[in-house]
Parts: sequence; structure tokens; C-alpha cells
Amino acid sequence: MRDPDKCAIVIGASMGGLLAARALADYYGEVIILESDALPDSYEPRKGVPQGRHTHGLLARGREALDQLFPGFTEEMVVQGATTGDIVDKVLWFNHGFYLCNAPSKLHGLAISRPMLEGGVRRRVLRLPNVRLQERCAVLEPTIDRDRCRVTGVRVQSRGGSNGVSQMISGDLVVDASGRGSSSPAWLHGWGYPKPRDELVKVNLGYATRQYRRLPEHLRGMSGAIIAACPPDWRFGVLLSQEGDRWIVTLGGYFGDHPPTDDNGFLDFARSLQKLRYSRLSGKRSHFPHP
Repeated sequence: MRDPDKCAIVIGASMGGLLAARALADYYGEVIILESDALPDSYEPRKGVPQGRHTHGLLARGREALDQLFPGFTEEMVVQGATTGDIVDKVLWFNHGFYLCNAPSKLHGLAISRPMLEGGVRRRVLRLPNVRLQERCAVLEPTIDRDRCRVTGVRVQSRGGSNGVSQMISGDLVVDASGRGSSSPAWLHGWGYPKPRDELVKVNLGYATRQYRRLPEHLRGMSGAIIAACPPDWRFGVLLSQEGDRWIVTLGGYFGDHPPTDDNGFLDFARSLQKLRYSRLSGKRSHFPHP
């Protein structure tokens, strides 16, 4: 049951932040989302989501969850150009040296760009009467009550102001959804909590993305193709349909084998993914079907 006297604060209008706000809106009288970016009105990449320009697709369970939180969400996105379909039957998969046979399943995903997905979710969240968004707002630090050992709100500063004056926003719950650039570790350390142990696994991964015009006859009517990295070359490629009659193509490689960003180099790297491979189990040659 929603408590009209309670306020929740969410740091970051990321996908995680937006969905946290949607969940909290059922229980808190007011939910405030604080975002450092100036959010676009149209479906455009933004600074706070550096991966937003690369290939994205929504898997079946994620799509189902969004439809539960926002009834009719899939249909709304399809009307605007996203495509939905069986990700087992309508996507070509090449995993660990094997081409996987296509077969009907109940796993229906959504082929959609990250800006469109995030923009659609943001629009639905902000329709909720008890949710409000404050853009261009830097969270300097949470405020705490040391005697009661609890967070009481946040201290923020507008990125659009010139006087540098901060303000306090009180809240009963603060959720940090600011992502990789989160200041929570520094805040916790400043309050006397030990820093978590760092664990680093170096893979030297690099990738590049391009977009192309999509025609109905491309890829034999399939909605995507995925070639997973595997030894010995550790290169991969993902091609998915997107809104606006586009293909989005992301190519990548591990251990410093990164795709070039010029036209010819990018295409040569893509062609290398179609080379014949030996199946590690059967010893037979297999190749990814040519579109």
C-alpha cells in the first residue's frame, strides 16, 4: 500500500533507475528521479549512456517484465517501428563453433535501439502522478543521521546554475542507480566503511558499431544474426534490426584484436567472421549461413 507521507529518491534516470522508480511508485507517496544529463525529447543517444550507440535488443523475459510494469509497452514500441519476434526462430545463432538450428519457441524479444527503449520506458514512468524528474542535477552526497544510522536524503546542485549553491532534498529511501560512475564507494568510505576488494580480469575488449539501411529481403527475412566469440580468434559480431528500417551492426574482438572504424577495415573484419571453422566436437567444417 502506498504511504502518502513517504518519499523515495532515485539517483540516475538509467534503465535501472527508471524501473526502480516504477517499483517504488507503488509504495511511496512521492518518487524523485535525479539525473545529471539533460534528457532528449526524441530517441537520441546521451552522454550518460555511452553504450547506447551500440547494438541492443530486449530478450524475452525483459520484454515480459516491461509489459507487466507498463501494459501495452511492446505494442507501443512496435507501432513506432521496433520489431518483435521469436529470438530462437528468427535470429541466426553461431555459438562456440556451432551453427544452432532455428526452431519455434515462446521466447519473443524486441529488436529496438537503446535510446528508443530508454525513452519509451522514461515516458511511461513519468506519466505516473507521484513520480517527478529533476534533470541536470548533480548529487553531491547523501545526507545521513549518524545517531540513527540511516540516510535522510541527498545534497544536490543544479548543473544549469552559476552560483554553485546546493540544496537538500529529504527522503526516506535513496537508491543509487547512477551506474559505473557511481560515487557510492567513495561516500561509504567517507562514512568509515571499508572499501570493497577490487578484482580485475583483463580481456582488452574493443568493439565498433555501424548502421545500415534494412530491406525486407535482407538476411532471408530474419531479424538478426549473432556470432559469438570463441577460440582461436575471439572475434564476434552482432546484427539486429532496429526501428527506422535499419540494421545495427556491432563487431568486436578480445585481447587487443579490435575492429577498424574505417569503411573498408570494418567490412574486412566482418568478412572474417564468415570463414569456415572446424567443429571442436564433430571435426566437421561448419559455417554461418550467408544471407
